[in-house]
Amino acid sequence: MNKLFSTLRKIQIKQILTAFVLGSLLFVTQACSSVDAKSPDSGYQGGMNQYSDVDPRSKGAEAAAKMKAKGLKDSAEVNVNRSGDVTDNIGRALDNKGENVKESAEYAADKVQDSAEDFTEGTKRGIRNIKENTTDALDSLTNSAGDAIEDAKLSTQRAAKEAKLSTQRAAKDAKLSTQRAAEDASNAVERTLRDAVD
Repeated sequence: MNKLFSTLRKIQIKQILTAFVLGSLLFVTQACSSVDAKSPDSGYQGGMNQYSDVDPRSKGAEAAAKMKAKGLKDSAEVNVNRSGDVTDNIGRALDNKGENVKESAEYAADKVQDSAEDFTEGTKRGIRNIKENTTDALDSLTNSAGDAIEDAKLSTQRAAKEAKLSTQRAAKDAKLSTQRAAEDASNAVERTLRDAVD
């Protein structure tokens, strides 16, 4: 009976392990396969994966810098028209405009760099997660196999102990039965002798 249960357990564990390994293999192959995903409204930009290397969020900063530059230019023209000293006004306007454009360009560059660093960090985090998940899956598989082996070992040890105890009980019972039979035979012989003597 124990052999039957042991065989059933082995079959179930093998099936479970097979399904788990195949599922893990499917997960890993899907995670590592290349995907050619393109949005329908975007065209080839010449960058990585056929898209622009410029962060789309920086376009707003660039547009804001252009608008600010245009405003400064308009302001400078108004100031030139109001003032008689054109050279001073142009110098002041160019200084302000150059400073503002420089600040806007630095701001846009910082935003692009921050976005690139965020993307790099996210990619590293994703790779770490995949490694940890794979390690956890392998540890779980190893633990399950170890538990199955330990269960089989304990079942075998229990069966051996039970067989040993059963054998000892049977030998003890046989010994007691033999002793009783010998005593009964001895008593019967004594009774027969007493009856013959009387």
